[in-house]
Amino acid sequence: MRLRYHIMLLVAVVLGIYYPAIFAPLNSVDDSGMYLHLLNTDQFSLRTIFLPGGSGGYYRPLLQTSFLIDKYVWGLEESFMHLNNILLHLGNTLLVFFIARKTVSLLDLRSTILPLAAAVLFAVHPINTEAVNWISGRTDLLAAFFLLLSVWLLLNRPFSLVFSLLSALSVLLACLSKETALFFLPAAIILPLYLQAGKADAPPLRMSCLKAIPHAIIVILAGAGYFLLRMQALAKGDEGVARVVTHVAGSQSADPLATIRVVIKTAGFYAKKLFIPFPLNFGIIHVSDFYIFIGLLVCILIAWLLTRRTITSFFFIAAAAVGASALMIPLLNTTWTPVAERYMYIPSAFFTLGIMLSLGQCRQGIQHQNRLVVLAGLLAIVACYGTFTRNLLWQDNLALYRDTLRKSPGFVPAQNEIAVALNRMGRTEEAQAIYKSFTPREDLKNFQYGIINKAGALANSGDYAEARRVLQDALLNPGKHEVLILQKMLEVSKVEIIRGKTTSGAVYGDSVKRLSRLYEITGDPFYQYRLGVVNLHEKNYSEALAAFSVVCKTAPKDIYYRKPAEKLVAKLSAKSGNSNKAEGVLKQ
Repeated sequence: MRLRYHIMLLVAVVLGIYYPAIFAPLNSVDDSGMYLHLLNTDQFSLRTIFLPGGSGGYYRPLLQTSFLIDKYVWGLEESFMHLNNILLHLGNTLLVFFIARKTVSLLDLRSTILPLAAAVLFAVHPINTEAVNWISGRTDLLAAFFLLLSVWLLLNRPFSLVFSLLSALSVLLACLSKETALFFLPAAIILPLYLQAGKADAPPLRMSCLKAIPHAIIVILAGAGYFLLRMQALAKGDEGVARVVTHVAGSQSADPLATIRVVIKTAGFYAKKLFIPFPLNFGIIHVSDFYIFIGLLVCILIAWLLTRRTITSFFFIAAAAVGASALMIPLLNTTWTPVAERYMYIPSAFFTLGIMLSLGQCRQGIQHQNRLVVLAGLLAIVACYGTFTRNLLWQDNLALYRDTLRKSPGFVPAQNEIAVALNRMGRTEEAQAIYKSFTPREDLKNFQYGIINKAGALANSGDYAEARRVLQDALLNPGKHEVLILQKMLEVSKVEIIRGKTTSGAVYGDSVKRLSRLYEITGDPFYQYRLGVVNLHEKNYSEALAAFSVVCKTAPKDIYYRKPAEKLVAKLSAKSGNSNKAEGVLKQ
């Protein structure tokens, strides 16, 4: 009966504190792009999701599958997409509760409060608001679910081959949700050893290690299986692994001492965030050197916990293991912010378990249990207030990014998102002024987005020459955004023609160059169709015929521009007296 009430309370807490997220819009960072991709792509299959065959840094097929469920079950309704995140957080909260409950039983603490306290602390921890409110943050929620499930399975039967297989499978599924779950593998390997230590009838360490070898092999095979899947999936090259290997090999000329310094102070910052999460910030770009001292203490503490070999110390080690993945982000420059609160979602689950169990095992804590309950209640109230108000802030993109800019002055991506929000609210003049004012730094991830928006603002205000110059500069270092930059160049020319500021003939050479490059990069026959239209308009019939012929050879038969291209091939061939060539092209 009491168990039922505890579960009901946890459900009420999670749904009660996170219900504002249901009314939040799509976030302009990642959410909008993901949504448009899902909206405009009709042909999905599990094969293309698990074996896309391209190259990239991310391989998260389970995350993509969850978004497909959003599309085909909920019709991409934003509120339901947010609700899915909340329900995943609820599932993780319940797993924390059952893990704590099982651990309390193993430690013979005879406490019903500790599991509930651990679950509530995790449920309302303010550092988790980013992962839950951000639809794209679901990757952390999914990975956390499978890692927590893996731990719960091992706690029940640590040396059972069946449970080891199930646990390893859960770790593999976590990796397919987010690649950083790989960092949990060392913790998964040593868990059985930590379960045995401290018991009166515990075998010697050597015997425990021998007994745990089959489990370790199974977990290692799960990790190897992930890499095999990834190799097959990213057949054209794994940019993510290549980036890590390149940095580790030192070809990025990183100073070893500087690298160590960044890692240690980032570790200290995240440790502080787990204890004191405020101020919450969506765009953290600077970490004070003060945190180096905290980071050194964290390293010493983790080393000491490794020698303790207790269940409680395991949870802190697991938090550190998964959290270590976040320490690489500032070095690899793979995301738009070097430090982010969402990276602590999984570590916060293990951290809360470790903290609550530590208090439960403390004799003085037992003697002052009433005082601890009062203190925990006060902390929970503060956490609930911080989490709830943060959830309200996520309901408004403009307010969220203004808060981000206030806490990280000069952060250009936040300025860009403020302008995006103003544009969507119809406040175009304010948005255009912001776009034209900032100068994105090239050391920022995806800085090209800001340049593209700036060029659009310049074109809208009539400064076409400056818009082109900005885009030309962007092409010197396009990153992965060359297609978007070239498309924006064509768009600037189109706006200029429509407004009567130039003629199609004046920009003909530039348009041909850009469209040819777009076809070269993407292989999309639509750019050949546009190339044909441009040449046809300028009465370059032979070039138009060549372009439309490529469309007829390569475009899908059911694509909307295929039939117009076929008609134009026939017409242009007849005009040039080469109808036999047209027949040959159309038969293909």
